[in-house]
Amino acid sequence: MEKNVGETIRNGVVGVLKGTREAAVGIVDLVSAATARALEDVRDVGTSVSSVAVGAVSGAIKAAGEIGADLATVTKNSIVGVIRGVHEVGSVTTDVIRDTVRAAVKGTAKIGGDITSVTKSAVVGAIKGTRDIAISSEDAAAEAAQGIIRAISEVEADAGQAAKNAVKGAIGGVAETSGHLAAVIKDTSKALVLGASEFGGDVASVAENAVLGAVEAAKEIGLSAEESASAAAMGAIEAAKIVGGETGSAIRKAVTGTIGGIKVIVKEPFKKEK
Repeated sequence: MEKNVGETIRNGVVGVLKGTREAAVGIVDLVSAATARALEDVRDVGTSVSSVAVGAVSGAIKAAGEIGADLATVTKNSIVGVIRGVHEVGSVTTDVIRDTVRAAVKGTAKIGGDITSVTKSAVVGAIKGTRDIAISSEDAAAEAAQGIIRAISEVEADAGQAAKNAVKGAIGGVAETSGHLAAVIKDTSKALVLGASEFGGDVASVAENAVLGAVEAAKEIGLSAEESASAAAMGAIEAAKIVGGETGSAIRKAVTGTIGGIKVIVKEPFKKEK
């Protein structure tokens, strides 16, 4: 079923990207409809929702690679489409978000695409896709981050770069929708570090790059780089408390001092935010 859904969506996405329709809207609508239809068809045969979601986003990524379309755009909009399609038929769980994002990153690696840009757009897609359902921006970003780190460990890509771009995506996703920015940054950073610890990644690099991503994204869109860095560092330190031992100490050390030209001070950031 996963393969069949993927092929259906691959063919459809190729048609959208080659046609005259506006690509972003076309991909969201196509993937959403195909995902919902597939789930309706398999309700009684035990196929998991995540399996359909993985097939859908994998098909979209494959199509983008075949015709040289912008992978970041296709990734973001196919993830939005998957989430909307699942929501139309049933419930969007955190597993669906995590597995869909993981599939997007792995699919990108399989076709030799730019993983770093896709990690950013995948988090944006997860946040944007869950905007109107009962999943917070914080949870969407954190689950997407977990999916990214797991995929990165499986394809042996640079976890530090992935972490930096995941945090950038989290900030960008909130800028496109709504949500508590500090909490999104903190929870994304925490999820990245915990994921790196679980899957054997370089936790210190992931922690430092999460803060760096927060700094860079904040500067790009006119936020306080100091408060963004503080939120990311706080998330990493919360993860360090859970991990403990020498690894926890390495995480705390990695987010101490000056990162990206900003002196990192861990505090409660964005206090005025409600």
